[in-house]
Amino acid sequence: MKSSDIDQELFTESYCKVCSAQLISESQRVAHYESRKHASKVRLYYMLHPVDGGCPAKKLRSENGSDGDSVDKNKCCTLCNMSFTSAVVAESHYQGKIHAKRLKLLLGEQPALKATGLKRSYTCNICNVTLNSIEQYHAHLKGSKHQTK
Repeated sequence: MKSSDIDQELFTESYCKVCSAQLISESQRVAHYESRKHASKVRLYYMLHPVDGGCPAKKLRSENGSDGDSVDKNKCCTLCNMSFTSAVVAESHYQGKIHAKRLKLLLGEQPALKATGLKRSYTCNICNVTLNSIEQYHAHLKGSKHQTK
């Protein structure tokens, strides 16, 4: 399959598969395809899916080199076409709404309006607040509002 054939499959007048973007009008389509965000995702897509059928870009490979064809999940998410600067940023992405939505779409499920049960949450019953991570929960417990209550 030629590069132009692949491009026609990825970028249609009504949908951009690389960005998972629905394009309703001509002006929206032009704005999307000319945006920096789209260009960045396209570059990452072609690094992960080379036209010549070769391996993904070496800089995205795992550092230990043991997994020949796998990509280090702390450096990029192939599902969302995102690259990360650190493992902390990667973990934040994997727990986020965008990744959860795309994962559900990949599995053939309809995305829910409110994502529930997709990521762990921590609740302080005293203050009646819900937090997204254990770090936020511990910081909340040490905070002045919680200490006051």
